[in-house]
Amino acid sequence: MAEPAKLQLLTRQAEESGFQIREIDSNQAYLSYRPRRVPRDCWEITAQPQSPDGNRNFILKNLQHDRYLLIDSQESFLWELFDGAHCVEEIVHAYQQRFGDFDPALIRPLLAKLSHASLLTERENLALQQSLARNEENLWIMGINSAAKYWRRLSFTLPNADRICGAIYRYGGFVLFHPIALGLTIVLAILAGIAAIRLSPQAMHFTKMLSASPTLSTVILLASLLMVSMMHVTVHALACKAYGRRVREVGFFLLQGVLPTFYADVTDIFMSTRRARVIVDLAGPLVELFWGSVAFLAAYQAGPGVAQAFLFGVGIVLWEGALINLYPFNFLEMDGYNIIADLLAMPTLRQQALELAPQLHRRLLHPRTLTKAEWIQIAYLLLCAVSVTVYLIAHLDFLRGLLPSWK
Repeated sequence: MAEPAKLQLLTRQAEESGFQIREIDSNQAYLSYRPRRVPRDCWEITAQPQSPDGNRNFILKNLQHDRYLLIDSQESFLWELFDGAHCVEEIVHAYQQRFGDFDPALIRPLLAKLSHASLLTERENLALQQSLARNEENLWIMGINSAAKYWRRLSFTLPNADRICGAIYRYGGFVLFHPIALGLTIVLAILAGIAAIRLSPQAMHFTKMLSASPTLSTVILLASLLMVSMMHVTVHALACKAYGRRVREVGFFLLQGVLPTFYADVTDIFMSTRRARVIVDLAGPLVELFWGSVAFLAAYQAGPGVAQAFLFGVGIVLWEGALINLYPFNFLEMDGYNIIADLLAMPTLRQQALELAPQLHRRLLHPRTLTKAEWIQIAYLLLCAVSVTVYLIAHLDFLRGLLPSWK
């Protein structure tokens, strides 16, 4: 068996003129390492609600670099011991006394995550490693940098997004989060639903009118979606400010280089309560619901003609957008999924479910070994599969019905 790697150190006594070489087992050096977290005023940690299995996660935030890290309760325990006074060997012993058996090598991934988030004080060695990696993968980096430059040309961010969103909230934006505003939105949606039902017999007629001008129809629908999408992310940001948290970024980019997409980075809301996160997630889709309702009511009041057809089409598109955003079982991490993940206290539900999927057929042979969290993941996978299938069938049938009109 190969011998463990050695570290060679040059040592010299005070009275000696020459150096001596001293070899240390790399594992011994690792166990003697004393990880030190950044000063207390540079980070913040917030406990999350308990998951169905009784586990609790934490969000660790770097206040200086505005970075966030999801850690579990065991990693939180280790984080408290990364004070520079305890070496890895002492940390392992403390962990074993608290939780049981532990492999010291498991600390390495946590140290890597903390270093990447700039939560450990020793950054020089990491910078050197990153520089060496850049030299080894120079061709890859050149390609990535070239792609990144192209990508940046297709995107922009709003300067001072947090300050601007804070000003909008103070000078009128707070009205959107009053209970009366929610009540009016619900009443408007009910009235719009009645109007849409009454207009539905004319749906095929509206389709024929829109298909007569496909370019104009596409432009109007896309413009409506883009405007409402911009309002959607703005309301997300304002909801974040309603709870006193920071809006990290607001901007625009082309998703996959094709789809125009607005976004608001409200990660800081994870440092608040579960109720706050759910309201921030819910705020965005209510924008589509509101403006879709306005479109339906306007179509109901408008006289027969192209304008009525356009308004009805906009209402359908916006309401469907709200439904897709709010519906959690579509394999996408949209607002509805985030709400479910927050309510279940399972922030990585989708990732865990997809990791479970390849071994699902074997695990179901022994159902008693499945945990409560795994049953939730299985239910998520099943509901997603059924929902996506039904959605595709319904829309394929709808498109097939439209083909004669488009011809």
